[in-house]
Parts: sequence; C-alpha cells; structure tokens
Amino acid sequence: MGSSLKNRFFPVLAYYREVVKELLSNKVNLVFMVLALVLSLTAINTIYALGKSAEKQVLDTFANLNFGKDAILILAGGHRFTGVGLTRSDTFKLEDAKALEKLSFVKLVSPTSGGTLEVSYKGQVEKIRVEGVFPVYAPANTCNVKVGRFIEDEDLEKLNKVAVLGSDIPKKFGIANLIGDKILIAGQHFTIVGILEEKPSFGHFPFNERVFVPFTTAQRRLFNRDYITAIKIVLQPTAEQRTSVPLIRSILRERHNLYGIAEDDFRIITPDFVLARFFSAQRVLQTFLLAISLISLIISGVVILNLMSAMVEEKAGIIALRRALGATNRIIFIHYIAMSLMVALFSGFVGWLLSLGVMHLISAFTPLKPLFSGTTFGLSLIFSVATSLIFSVIPATRATKVEPAILLKSL
Repeated sequence: MGSSLKNRFFPVLAYYREVVKELLSNKVNLVFMVLALVLSLTAINTIYALGKSAEKQVLDTFANLNFGKDAILILAGGHRFTGVGLTRSDTFKLEDAKALEKLSFVKLVSPTSGGTLEVSYKGQVEKIRVEGVFPVYAPANTCNVKVGRFIEDEDLEKLNKVAVLGSDIPKKFGIANLIGDKILIAGQHFTIVGILEEKPSFGHFPFNERVFVPFTTAQRRLFNRDYITAIKIVLQPTAEQRTSVPLIRSILRERHNLYGIAEDDFRIITPDFVLARFFSAQRVLQTFLLAISLISLIISGVVILNLMSAMVEEKAGIIALRRALGATNRIIFIHYIAMSLMVALFSGFVGWLLSLGVMHLISAFTPLKPLFSGTTFGLSLIFSVATSLIFSVIPATRATKVEPAILLKSL
C-alpha cells in the first residue's frame, strides 16, 4: 500500500514542479499577476475586517455603558436622533424623572444635566463635556471608580464643588496628584474626588473624556437652569421595551401637555434603534467600498488574462511539442489552470498577510482593533481562486488550440 501511494504521489509532485518551473520562467509576468491579485485582496480583506471590528466595538461599548435590552435613554428636544433637538428642550424636568421612577417595571432612573464647558488646569484650557449627575448614575451606567469615590448624597445636599474625572482627563491635562487637586470648570474651582475606570466609548464626547459633578451643583452654579438634558432608565429584568417604551412616551406627552399631532419634545432612544441606524449606515458604506474593491479585483482578472495569454503565445512551441508527444487538450487545459491555481493560492495567502499588517497600522492611529478570523482567510482564498480561474479559462482554452504543425516553422 505504501509503494502504491508513492507511485501516485511522486508523479503529481513532479507535475507541479513542472508547473512552478514554467511560472518562474517568466518572473516579470508572475510578479505582475501576483501583485494585481494581492492589492485587490488586501483591500477586500481590510474592508471586511474593519467592518467586523467596528461592529464588535459598538456592541462592546453598548455592553460597557449598560445600554442593553433593559436600557432606555431619553433626551430633551424632539425630532432628531442625535445632536440638538428641533423642539424646545427646556420642558424636560426633574419631576419627569421622578414620575417615571414610580413605574413598576423601572429599576433605576438616572437624570442628568450636561453641557460643554471650559475646563482648565494650570493654564491649559479644553472644551469638555460636563455632566451633573446623581449617585445612581454609577450603577445605571456601570461606572467603576478607579481612584477615590463617586458623587454622594452629601455632595448634592451641600452643593459641593467636587468633580469625578473620566479616565482620559488626567492624561489630557497632565494631572499628577489626582485626589485633592483642583481644576477650574467655567471659572470655578472644583476639587477632584475620584477617577473612573476606562470604558469603551465613541461619539463626539467619549465617556472617558467627561467630567462629572453633583447634579445640584451643575444646575445652580454651572448651567443656571431648572431643566434636565437626559434620563437613563434601566428596566426590571422581566420588563420588555416593546411595551415599556409606548407607556413612557404617553406619560411624558401627558406631563408636557402634548396632544394629537403635536410633536414630541423629547427623544426616546433604545439599543435596537441605535444599532439599526449604525448597522444600516455601516452596510451602505461597506457595500460601496467592497464594490470598489470588487471592481479592482475584476481589473486584476483582466491583467491575469492578458499575461496568461502572452505566456501561452510565448510557450506556443513547447505546447506544440507536448501535443506532438501525445498530450491531450484536457492535459494542456489542466496544465494552465493549475498554473493559475498556484498563483491564486499564493496571492490569497500574501493578500491576507498584507491586510493583517494594514489593519495593525490602522489600529495604531484609530480606536479600531484588528479582527480577523478563519472567515477572512477563507474569503481571501475564495476571491483569489475564483478571479484567477475565471480569467484563466480563455488563455487555457487558447493553449488547447495550438497545433503541433507549428513545430515545422522552426525547422
């Protein structure tokens, strides 16, 4: 049995050595065929991996911000999904949060009052998102204090000018002595009492670059307002958003005297809605980029077709000799398809490795982290093999048309 396997294996090995030898006989053609495929495959692999990486980052961020199936975010001002609302935003009151807190399916209610203010430390000034919060903000958003403490009830009662910093703030301002040091918020001194642990986040005002102060202090000493900007609601484990959201909306509309066709002066945002908007935009962009990459892959296929055709013309004498020695059309066809397959497999592997390098380079300058899998590698090989084989059929067929009679011309 062992000798039988050897008898089968060595002729195949010898055959592929012959194929490789013929490929290497024209190194310029080989390099251009590989290069054409590698560049297109690198683009496709990188775009696919970037999309998956962005998707994972968004889902991880939602999980870390406790914005899952049991969470609802209500923003002041209506009409728009994000940004500034198009209706009045000063109708959203603390009393609304207290009314929602009484609902049986509500576990936690965390009202906030936020805005962008000038925050400075030793002459360095930055525009920072400042949030006035209650102690319940920490469990509602799964915030963990790394150093010091979070906002406490006593801070609210006494309107204490204390601040809890996001994890990136000390690095941004170069604050060495964290707890007990002072920063200026809108020209007022606040004592640093805590630093939060780092959390994945995204958007114009990442969570790690925010400053948190007592709600009462923010309302009276910083913003001078009697309304709130947002409410984070965490539902009971048994509650369903499908039934909870309409009830919350009806309560708020009634409290704000909104009837009939009057527009909401608030926005209710659920994880499903946010993810649907994100994935919809992502799919459009990714489809557009992949379409461009596929066009470049077709161009690569045309390059392969021309180079393989040139190779067939160049080797016409050798093909004719093989035909004269008994090689059939099938053998000639398979020979050039095998050459194409070798180029495809090599290019697919190189394209995958190169896309790994590109993604690591991208990750050094963006929050996106490389996310590759067996699927990515499989796609690289499938696209490479499909393109190479499809565009090699014509040259391989042309090779089968070479007649042994052309040998007479060389005599």
